[in-house]
Amino acid sequence: MKGLRILAVLLLIAAMVFVMGCERKIVNEAASGDQSLAGCFACHGEDALDGALLQAEGEWRNSLHASGTSVDYTNRGDGADCTMCHDQQGFLDFIGTGEIEPPYSTVSAIHCFTCHAPHARGDMTVRAGGPFTLLDGTVFDHGDANLCANCHHVRTPLASAVPNTETVSISGRFGPHHGPQADILQGTHLFEDFPGYVKVSSTHATGPREACIGCHMGNPQAHDGYNIGGHSFNMRFEAHDGSEYTLVGQCNNELCHGNTETDPPLSTFDTPGTFSDFDGDGEVEGAQSEYDDLADSLGVLLASIRASGNQFKSVTITRRQAGAAWNWVSYQEDRSHGIHNPKYIESILKASIEYLNDNPIVLPSSQVDLIAEKTHQ
Repeated sequence: MKGLRILAVLLLIAAMVFVMGCERKIVNEAASGDQSLAGCFACHGEDALDGALLQAEGEWRNSLHASGTSVDYTNRGDGADCTMCHDQQGFLDFIGTGEIEPPYSTVSAIHCFTCHAPHARGDMTVRAGGPFTLLDGTVFDHGDANLCANCHHVRTPLASAVPNTETVSISGRFGPHHGPQADILQGTHLFEDFPGYVKVSSTHATGPREACIGCHMGNPQAHDGYNIGGHSFNMRFEAHDGSEYTLVGQCNNELCHGNTETDPPLSTFDTPGTFSDFDGDGEVEGAQSEYDDLADSLGVLLASIRASGNQFKSVTITRRQAGAAWNWVSYQEDRSHGIHNPKYIESILKASIEYLNDNPIVLPSSQVDLIAEKTHQ
């Protein structure tokens, strides 16, 4: 009997909980503070913002930001500052205090709340929209794209990597690190100290809407699916059937291409027939092909000091030879095939090639023997 009474009490409690639970409804009543459920549903409801947040999430899932492939590797406490860009926690510390404290107990990829703080700000503005000063002192000031520059900039000062000395020692870590896009877009931080060099630069930093954003995010109504544009930041995508989708349409507007009879609309980023024979091979190819050919020619002149990928061997060369090497690896790491700043890239690559043709890299036998010994080991 005692057991039955206990069971009856438990059933009564369960029934009361069930009834109370059924009576608890989600209604648009004021919650604590200034927030309300209505305010939550403005973003999280079924019809919120006409689906804009769902679209942004779908695009983000196709971005490199979402991959998270380096969050664990970069979250280490050996003095490396990788987390300031590769991990959400490090980035928030960096833009908030200028300091990071890895390793963090938890790490996550770059996602919505890395760049936006809607629950703190009440809107979707970016966290760090002020001008960003690049390592050489150049100010990058292009609206919301300033947030991008916090990570997509040269991470090793050129003045430190290629000091004003007769010779410079380089190694596998020589270069601007990954992602020097802001510097190249701005037309700065490549090695320019070649005899007779005259600097030129394109308007891709100022022509498109807010620099990076006007091209990489594009018009949400001007692309197909979640694979390009928007928060994917991808400029092109090749489908499983071989079809290619691009955001080249963003180039064709009244401020950029396609606004005159002599400048027809672009159909591809590597559009042939509208540019010069930059690489001097007697054939006018697409712009990106021309720049890649120039970079390949420079790479050949650097072959004796190149290791695998974009890395160099541990050698000592002259300052301007090191400057040419810096320009080559910067081109590779930029990954736009010259499009971020065509005039600047063309002039820099040509100046580097001309200098190395006149001053080829000839390593002394002691360095050649040392390289061979290290390779053998």
